Amino acid sequence: MAKKPAYDDIVDNLKGKIWFYLVLAFTVFGIVFNFSPEIIDWIAEKLLPKDAALIYLAPAEFFLLKLRIAGYSAISLIFIITIIQTWQILRSRSLIPNLSIGKLLATFIISLVLFLLGVTYSLELVLPTVLEYFQNDAADAGLQTTYSLSAFYHFVFLLTFSLGITFQLPLIVVMMLKLELTTTHKLAEYRSHLVVVFFIIAAMITPPDVISQFLLAIPLIILYELSIIVGKIW
Repeated sequence: MAKKPAYDDIVDNLKGKIWFYLVLAFTVFGIVFNFSPEIIDWIAEKLLPKDAALIYLAPAEFFLLKLRIAGYSAISLIFIITIIQTWQILRSRSLIPNLSIGKLLATFIISLVLFLLGVTYSLELVLPTVLEYFQNDAADAGLQTTYSLSAFYHFVFLLTFSLGITFQLPLIVVMMLKLELTTTHKLAEYRSHLVVVFFIIAAMITPPDVISQFLLAIPLIILYELSIIVGKIW
């Protein structure tokens, strides 16, 4: 009898736990939705420039923002759990390296720490600098800085999430090395090319000033160099 494809096992696992996922998702959604006004206020107090103002332009804009925050939180948690369970299924079929639970947990913790470092870097340095630049640029043109609720928080969440993902670079590179998809020699060989790529990425997602671009590009370069060092000693 032919063995079931791994895809079928993954789908069956999801179907068998659909009620667990739904209950967990609605529980997380409810908790985060309840605290979302405090989250929104905290972000505004921390990041909104002194002379800037927030307005909402549609009757349900504030309510929809709370829904998005709660929804993204619930989806993120379910996604993480699904990835872990999919990994376990693939590992049981020897389709991926057979990491122990301890190593898998350590990988998850490292990934979480790197993500939180990226989020912290965004909230503490990048976003204040970028938003201050935008406000000064508008003030120089004689304009009052007023952000719509949706546009402001979309920008904050997008940049913060992007930096959280960007800070996964060392972990991604080390995993590529472990899977023998590349070598530290090749990583070092293409260093100069990637530095240019990092600055291009920084120029695309930051304001057109050198400081903001360096704030994003330099951490990418440092993380890349750290990846090479870790790859050599791990």
